[in-house]
Amino acid sequence: MVNCVLNHVAIDVDDLSEAIDFYTDLFDMTPVPTPDFGGPYAWLQFGDQQLHVIERGDERPENQHFALIVDDFETVWNRAEKRDAIGDDAGYARALPNGVVQCYIRDPSGNRIEFMWPDVETLPAAIRDRIERIDVEAPSDEPAGATIAPNVTTYEP
Repeated sequence: MVNCVLNHVAIDVDDLSEAIDFYTDLFDMTPVPTPDFGGPYAWLQFGDQQLHVIERGDERPENQHFALIVDDFETVWNRAEKRDAIGDDAGYARALPNGVVQCYIRDPSGNRIEFMWPDVETLPAAIRDRIERIDVEAPSDEPAGATIAPNVTTYEP
């Protein structure tokens, strides 16, 4: 068996400075020195991983996304709301049967981002009441969510 650790995810964006502002504001990512490969892009650090944003201006696939387990769901939620990334015409949140919360938003270039939290019941009522609770069958004896998010028990950087 080969053990792997995620090093980075690279995404295309329409406007590099807008993308840097979005990810540093919402998720406290930090810009790090980026080699000059001859194009507009930046590397953003979070923990031991990086997000590479590349200015290309292409249309994004609707369901392609990456997911982040956050250590302060309420702060990220509030920041996303201030940017109109959550609401009637924007992102949404749902709780799986095991209580794991998945919140989907889009960055200014339309890239889909999921941020996750281990237990819907630990969130403030003002947020918890806006989260859809789903009850779906998983293709196993375990409840849905047990396979999609087995490591979302606690935030561990």
